[in-house]
This record gives sequence, C-alpha cells and structure tokens, in this order.
Amino acid sequence: MKKMITAAIAAGFVAAPAFAASITVSFANDDGTTAEWTFDGEGTATSGDVSTSYTWDEEAMKLCADVPEQGEICATFDAVADEVGETAGYTLSNGGSGTATITAMSE
Repeated sequence: MKKMITAAIAAGFVAAPAFAASITVSFANDDGTTAEWTFDGEGTATSGDVSTSYTWDEEAMKLCADVPEQGEICATFDAVADEVGETAGYTLSNGGSGTATITAMSE
C-alpha cells in the first residue's frame, strides 16, 4: 500500500511525463519509510513489479493516481524539480508527507 502511495507522489515531482525518457526518484516519507520509483515518458511509474498511471497538473503542482484498494490519492508539491539531486517536499491528500529527490534521469 505504501508503495502505491509513493507512486502517486513521485510522478508529480518530475514536472511532466514527457520531460525525459525516464526519471528515478527516491522518496523519504515522514513515517520513516523510503522508496524508489522510475517514471517513463508515457506516464507510467514503476517500482519493482508494481506500476500505476498518473495525471499531473503543472500549474497546481498536483499529481493524482488511482491506487488499487485505496482509490484516488493526490500529492501537492511545494516545488517542481527537473535535475538530478534536486529535492521537493510533498503533502498527500490522505495527510501523509515527505521529501522526494531525483536520483537519475535518461533521455
């Protein structure tokens, strides 16, 4: 379940699905968990064998994803990152929060 929530937040951090062929983001959640997700240029986020699609509202810096067994979860970011090493905080629609860091990009 936490992996799927992280997928929802991750995609919003990367500005737009077409930004790069893939972007890998590490998430440090305030609950102490961490997760790493890779996002492709087609709007799919993957971590291990888990994947989900997402939508991104660039103006609102808000990402929403349909999470199995949880429904729609949205994440609002305090900034948009576009380079390796950049970080941004996020707040989830279910009350969670944390910090995301871009760890890799490919074009």
